Amino acid sequence: MNSELPVPSKLSQITGEEFSRIERFVAAYNAIDDGLSHILGVPQTFRSSVDAYAKRNPWWGDAESLRVFAAMRNFLIHEKTSAFDYPCVPSAGAVREIEAIRERFLKPVTIGGQFSREVLVLGPKDELRAALELIAKHGISRFPIYEGNRFFGLLTENGIARYVATTVTQNRVFNPDSAIESILPRETKRKNYRFAGPQIPISQAAYWFAQNTFLEAILISSDGAESRNLRGIVTRGDVAGWG
Repeated sequence: MNSELPVPSKLSQITGEEFSRIERFVAAYNAIDDGLSHILGVPQTFRSSVDAYAKRNPWWGDAESLRVFAAMRNFLIHEKTSAFDYPCVPSAGAVREIEAIRERFLKPVTIGGQFSREVLVLGPKDELRAALELIAKHGISRFPIYEGNRFFGLLTENGIARYVATTVTQNRVFNPDSAIESILPRETKRKNYRFAGPQIPISQAAYWFAQNTFLEAILISSDGAESRNLRGIVTRGDVAGWG
């Protein structure tokens, strides 16, 4: 946005403050339009770009607002009768919203930027006692299980609880020295984890949790593969409110 705004003519009904809002609105709109064009790589209308990007990224939550803003912008630009004779002026709230959408779209908060941290890893031959001690000491409740570079699964408090419940109800003696590999099959049959690269937006991670109620954690690796060199972990509670 230019530091010096054009001055509306004396015949215009638009005030300087209103003109500033119009300029900010159009600048945010154009930045989003340019970003969509760069990502999609195919010249098309703003509305078509929004629809195409939303179809490709169903987690994206700003598409409907941008469809409304597209209609507003077209009316604003195409229906004016002279340089400053605009048919409408975006409200302050509309300007703030489209600018916020621009920031979310062009500079999304990522899981790597927000949730990079040390991830404690256990082995399939390790005793359950080791996991219980870590839960008690650190409050950690999800453990990726690796043997070398081979990923075996995700051990969780829920899986441990099911193991204990089954042991008790079958009148067997609970043994904290049991190998973790004997407990992993008691985790849900549905995959309770997924791997992702650090560049994934938090809003996309929140969408994954919403779509899969069995998902316990997203494991962050440099390339999204099942690498032991984990860079962080994301839980359902971490992304609450980011959808």
